[in-house]
Amino acid sequence: MSKSQTLDLLFLNRRDVAALTPAMPEVMDIVETGLKAHGLGDVVLPPKGHIHLDDRYNGHFNILMGYAGPIDTAGVKVIGDYVDNYRHDLPSEIAVLTLYDPQTGIPICIMDATDLTWLRTGAVTGIGARRLARPGARILAHIGARGTAAANIRAIAETYDLDEVRIASKRRETRDELARLIEAELGVKAVSAASIEEAVADADIVVEATRLEKPEILIGECMIKPGALLITYGWIMAVDPALPLTADKMIVDDWRQCCEGGTFHTLIKEGRLRREHVHAEIGEIVAGKRPARQTDNERIVFWHRGFAVSDIVLGRHLYDRAVARGIGRTVPLW
Repeated sequence: MSKSQTLDLLFLNRRDVAALTPAMPEVMDIVETGLKAHGLGDVVLPPKGHIHLDDRYNGHFNILMGYAGPIDTAGVKVIGDYVDNYRHDLPSEIAVLTLYDPQTGIPICIMDATDLTWLRTGAVTGIGARRLARPGARILAHIGARGTAAANIRAIAETYDLDEVRIASKRRETRDELARLIEAELGVKAVSAASIEEAVADADIVVEATRLEKPEILIGECMIKPGALLITYGWIMAVDPALPLTADKMIVDDWRQCCEGGTFHTLIKEGRLRREHVHAEIGEIVAGKRPARQTDNERIVFWHRGFAVSDIVLGRHLYDRAVARGIGRTVPLW
């Protein structure tokens, strides 16, 4: 590039991203293209990086990076995860995503990725439920009421005609608020459960989305009934370690990343949970390489840690929309 050439970067703030975001069914379709690409091996996905500051500020940064072949785009997301942000009237997760031209390394866009993270997480949860939950599932238990919770419930409700959503959370005000939101938005009975046991009892789908500071078994092995689906993605173990070993099927999003950390990482580190215990990665199921649920009575555990490919495919979609509609601010980088 000569000195006379310019290099422009598109900046999309949170309001821009909200204006560009499609409805949940389309978000799920977009994210599913990334999962399929992962299942077919058409991605580059290094392990996540982390900046641990939990002992100083009760929070940390996750750095997710990757490349998605179907859209020929690379990206890096940095997301802070701070438990006490509610004290500052801030979400616990705040993120920024940058997109790059993989042929030249030129950055093309930087966008707020806070809501994008919630959406893509909810989409993966919804896709997992669509493939792995029992047909006719009616009762959803959601453990945790922070950022991603509403997106998880919305995504699952796209597939299942739910009779009841039960929400359990440490902070009553957050679970009450989420229950009101879901009932008003989806027209589904939403209950702010007084205990996790009350929420999980006889549930067809259980989502564990907690943010614990230390391991605590909140969901016991005996609490998940035959035929139920458990979806878990908390960082600290909140689920009975027997469940991934006693379930009929254990599904993950990316085994390599599971080996780096997350809710069942201790089991992997101890050699108790190994690759042969995993029926499939969700991308293999989406790509048709492995079967999903095969009987109504199977108990299935789906552990997804979240990966950059989901951020990149959704972020690229929003970027293309922004360019087409003239949304965002162009910033001269050079």
